[in-house]
Formats: sequence, structure tokens, C-alpha cells
Amino acid sequence: MHTLHKQCFFLFQPIPFSKPKIMSNRMLVLVGLPGSGKSTISNQLVKCKKGWERVNQDDMKSRKACEMYTKKFLDKKQSVVIDRCNFDREQRKTWVDLAVHYKIPVDCIVLTTDQQACGDRIKIRQDHPTGVSGNRGIGILRRFVNTYHPPTAENPEGFSRILYLNPSPNEECTEERIDEILSLLEASPSLVEEYVNNHPPKQKITTDEEGWSTIPTKE
Repeated sequence: MHTLHKQCFFLFQPIPFSKPKIMSNRMLVLVGLPGSGKSTISNQLVKCKKGWERVNQDDMKSRKACEMYTKKFLDKKQSVVIDRCNFDREQRKTWVDLAVHYKIPVDCIVLTTDQQACGDRIKIRQDHPTGVSGNRGIGILRRFVNTYHPPTAENPEGFSRILYLNPSPNEECTEERIDEILSLLEASPSLVEEYVNNHPPKQKITTDEEGWSTIPTKE
């Protein structure tokens, strides 16, 4: 698997934490294999924290739709959690560019759940919106493993902070767990000082008549 980087912040065991400070609107990009727990965290985050909205491609069906809703939420000064696998730099660049365009911080949480644990979860899934369940889901997981390249502190890709988060022994994601995660993220090292203010996006982001983003991205 991938080398762990000491500049990033890791969660190996429960530690004392205080409730996170109220942050200005921002973007949080989740990175992880199918079955790693991204949706569990993002759903609980928007449920218990005011001002957060969730963008999920399984529900919205396309990245284009995800971009549109992200822009609409940011226009309303909401914080946005991007719940996708975001398995390589090119996939993540879409969200970093949007954050830079809106001049907001963009953080990243990498879920470190391993392939075996992800597979065990996928096997027992039911009614997944895109069919990532059962034997078919295991095949999809294997393909993701072969192309999965999370960000690193040495090459942060424009992320303000990167938190490598190990799975919790408690299967239930509680409000206390969300507070813990946000506190760890807040305490993690700042990787890109003044990135948003000092680095304008290389590509102009425009919107067509239907509200779709026209930021150029590669599939």
C-alpha cells in the first residue's frame, strides 16, 4: 500500500479532543476506496453540523451534476463535503480548482480502510445506488485499487490540510466521532499557506444557461 507521510496527520487510536471551532465556509474532499466509509462520515457530518451540504456522485449520477451543486452550495456560503472516491490527482483537481475560484480553504480526508475491510462491507451491502455491492462490487473495488493514488504532504495538490483517518472500532458514526474528526483536521499541519489567495485558478470557470459548470476536466 502507500507510504505514510509524517507531515500528514494520522489517527491510530482514540485521543482526547475538544469540540472544533466554528470554521468559515470551506470544502472538504473525501478520498478513499469504495466501502471505506466516506458516505457514513459525510451523511453524519451534514446531519449534525449546520452549514454543511453533501455532494455525492452515486446520488447525483454524474460529476457534472456534482460540480453544479457544489457551485450552488458555495454561492450560498455553505460548506461542502465531496463524497466521491476521488482516486487520483486529476479527479481531485476539479474540486481544488473550484475552491480556489471561490477563495475558500479546501481540506482532504483520506480514509485508510484497507481492501479487505472494504470488500467485507461491499459484500453485505444492499440497494447501493450504483450497484457497488456483492460480487460485482468486489470487481469494481479491485479496479479502483489498481488506480488509487491518494494525495501526500510532499505533493498536497493545493489542499490546505490532509488528514489520514484510520477506521473507528465503533461501526456507528456518532456526532462525537464527527467532532473528533473535525478536531483532528483542524489540528493537522497547514500544508499550503495562503494558497487560495495567492494562486488564481489556471482555467476560467463559467456557467452555461442551465447552470452547469464548464471547468475543463479530463474523464
